[in-house]
Amino acid sequence: MASISRKEFLRLTAAGLGAVVGGRFLAACGATPRLQADTPTAKALPIVTDTMAPTATSAHTATAATITSTPQPLRRPDVIKFYPAVPSRVVHTHHSGVWEGSTLQSEALKQMLDVSVTRLTGVQDSLMAWKVLFDPTERIAIKVNTLPFGSFWTHVPLVMAVVERLQAAGVPAEQIIIYDRASRDLTKGGFSINKDGPGVRCYGTDGNYQTGWKIGDTNVGLTEILMGCDGLIDMPILKTHSMDGAGMSFAMKNHYGTFDQPQNFHYEKLLTGLPELNALGPIKDRTRLIVGDGLKIVQDSWYTAFDSDFICMSFDPVAHDALGLKVLNEVQAANGLQTEPIRARATQWLKNAAALGIGTDQMENIDFVEERLN
Repeated sequence: MASISRKEFLRLTAAGLGAVVGGRFLAACGATPRLQADTPTAKALPIVTDTMAPTATSAHTATAATITSTPQPLRRPDVIKFYPAVPSRVVHTHHSGVWEGSTLQSEALKQMLDVSVTRLTGVQDSLMAWKVLFDPTERIAIKVNTLPFGSFWTHVPLVMAVVERLQAAGVPAEQIIIYDRASRDLTKGGFSINKDGPGVRCYGTDGNYQTGWKIGDTNVGLTEILMGCDGLIDMPILKTHSMDGAGMSFAMKNHYGTFDQPQNFHYEKLLTGLPELNALGPIKDRTRLIVGDGLKIVQDSWYTAFDSDFICMSFDPVAHDALGLKVLNEVQAANGLQTEPIRARATQWLKNAAALGIGTDQMENIDFVEERLN
């Protein structure tokens, strides 16, 4: 396996670059000053012309002699919409060349992100789409999945491709924080801890939670990392997860690494606890984008996975997971595995999440968009 020095990697990361290392990146990530916990109000964003955005976001002034196009600032609320305002869109993007042997191809990953974000937002220019979603003044948290058991985690090359897009949109590297429950888990997952050096920050919660939240009648704490950020990108992996009664894990279950008592919300308590967790203000209101990692589909043992080639992107975590369940069941059926146990469990908490207004689990309210790249 090829390697690079930490000094060289930090230089690359600060410049917004990623280097493929045997199918894995070593990411640099670190501690940041605390931010206000309140969700920021929408800011005016760069001018978007008719060629960059859907017609609905462009205003036209007509006179007797001529028709002129008047550019209007596109605002985040014009783009981040899902059910019941509009059908919830979930973009399912494949790339046949994303893997070369066991190595992920960074250019293919960036193509997948660009196609996905334009189809999701309706903004035809991908850089403009990222700029609409993320402001250079903000700190952005990226929640990955590096659960200590098993051999598959959120793929670091995909995370770094997202980081590049954030930096291209003007977000400084030091304002991007990759996190999970523990720093040691991030290290095992292929990330390199960077709490206060130059470049992208990356570290675990490591027991630092902010209390004052409730799930049912239980007091819980949320990671101070999320509480210190303005926006959140949820980057889960798709896997079966029967050991705690979830059936499957994707966007919503990924936040079992965001609060302090996941062990107390398994089996029957999971069915309502998982939706209530995702309905908490700091998670629901800060979630700006979900980028689901379907580059491998992990099985219960967490040491085996089916080969795959897709990511999925949405604003709606419930619709996102409904697509994940559909794909997971299709893969299971194709490999002669039972589908009903997972579907039966997952549909219960998806239904409860929809009832809380987090999103929709009903197929008639979901706009599935499938893209296939070569």
